[in-house]
Amino acid sequence: MKVWLVYTLARLGIFAAALVVLFVVGLPWYWATIGAALIGLLVSYIALPRLRDRVTTSLATRRVRPDHDADSDFEDDFVDAEDSDAPTVRPVSDAERHAERREHPTAD
Repeated sequence: MKVWLVYTLARLGIFAAALVVLFVVGLPWYWATIGAALIGLLVSYIALPRLRDRVTTSLATRRVRPDHDADSDFEDDFVDAEDSDAPTVRPVSDAERHAERREHPTAD
């Protein structure tokens, strides 16, 4: 079974148990629901750290990260130009930078 489903069911179970206890105590439904939500949040935070870590790890591994993006390319070009002594004309906007790259492609 998927880790996030187990974590969600565990949190719902904690919420349901707290809700039943607060109903038995005699609280009105709205106070019992609010209290159960708070109790469920606190108990799941304390009782389920390993399961929560497994969920975050599985979500992080599913996310595909690009090697680079347009902003990092622009920043790299800017830093490289600052490091060199040769005067260079820097593009002002991303559109100009992309137009410059189309006109003068470089081998990466």
